[in-house]
Amino acid sequence: MPESIKDVNTCQDLVQCAYSLNGFEIEVYARLLETGPLNANDLADQMCKDRSTVYRALQKMLSCGMVLRETCSIPRGGYFHVYRAISRHELREKLTYCVESWYKKMQDALEQFGAGDGE
Repeated sequence: MPESIKDVNTCQDLVQCAYSLNGFEIEVYARLLETGPLNANDLADQMCKDRSTVYRALQKMLSCGMVLRETCSIPRGGYFHVYRAISRHELREKLTYCVESWYKKMQDALEQFGAGDGE
């Protein structure tokens, strides 16, 4: 992950910085974009990773809105979750909002900074 905002050079860097994600979590998002909706077990199998590792990545991306979860019923009782990545377009809109909000906060902080030294 980029160490600071000045280390952001690519779209992946921006996503990682904005949502505090690591490279594996970005890989999970990309895999879901590629394959379409999957449950955590199938996704873990495809990525050759432990289910708990994939599940943690999915939970983190759910919390920032990059992944959506749908509950599916099992005919004989029970349920399971299927995860799908939001589109690149939707992610771009979310990132645009995130960057614009951050920029506004930085502008406000700079205005307060200037006002504090008697100018």
